[in-house]
Amino acid sequence: MQHTASRFTQIGEWVFEVKMVRALKVQDYGKPYSSVATITVNGDSGYIDTQMSRAGEEFSRQDCSTFYDFCQRLELKQISYDKIRQGIRIPRTIDINANDARRARIQVVK
Repeated sequence: MQHTASRFTQIGEWVFEVKMVRALKVQDYGKPYSSVATITVNGDSGYIDTQMSRAGEEFSRQDCSTFYDFCQRLELKQISYDKIRQGIRIPRTIDINANDARRARIQVVK
C-alpha cells in the first residue's frame, strides 16, 4: 500500500480534491469487510460521520490509530467523531500532530 496520500491532484486545468473517503476494514480489497466508515474532509479537518461494524466487532485502539495515521497522511490538523455511550452522543475531537512518531512506524509484512 501507499505510504503517502494527496488530497489534491491536477489533471490539465482541473484540480481534483478529496472531500470524502470511504474506509473498509478488510484484509484484501474485494473480500467481505467487517467494518465501514466514511470520513468527510472540510479544510484541514475531518469528520468520521459514519462507522458501522458487524455484530461483535468493536472499533479498537488499533483502528483508531489507523485512522489517525491516514488523517496525518492527508495533512489534516484534527479529526472529529461522535461516540455513543449508553445511548448518549458524546462528540470528540482529536488534534493530529504532523510530527507524531506514529507516522515513522514501518511494518514489514509477508
